Amino acid sequence: MTKRVLIVDDEPIVIAMLQDAFAYFQHGHAYEITSVCSAADAFDIVLRERFDLILLDMVMPSRAGDRKPWKQGLDVLKHVRDLGVMAPVLMMTGGWDTGKEAEALIEGAIGYLHKPFDLHELDHLIALALGSGPRATGG
Repeated sequence: MTKRVLIVDDEPIVIAMLQDAFAYFQHGHAYEITSVCSAADAFDIVLRERFDLILLDMVMPSRAGDRKPWKQGLDVLKHVRDLGVMAPVLMMTGGWDTGKEAEALIEGAIGYLHKPFDLHELDHLIALALGSGPRATGG
């Protein structure tokens, strides 16, 4: 079975690293990766296509000519959830703003990845997000 993943980041090197990482993950399925570089492109593609997982950068600059004013990944997350898109979303950030992290979790993100990525953490969170890893148990 193939899992469809959307990567949203304005840094091509980050997208390339994530694409390489997905090629090596052993989660029991293949990955079809789609990537976009802006919040507006992310919102547009989520309207047209279905994804099993979304990796969404927290901070992205707006591009000249963008039809929509969204500059932040958190804005995209809110609008995607408002549309009823329920794909798991992992937020990515280079900063450590715990207030924004908490807000993203409240808005429906399932977790956070901090740049630079720890590949073991990335592997683990993706496996959990897609249901192909061990489940945490509550106590």
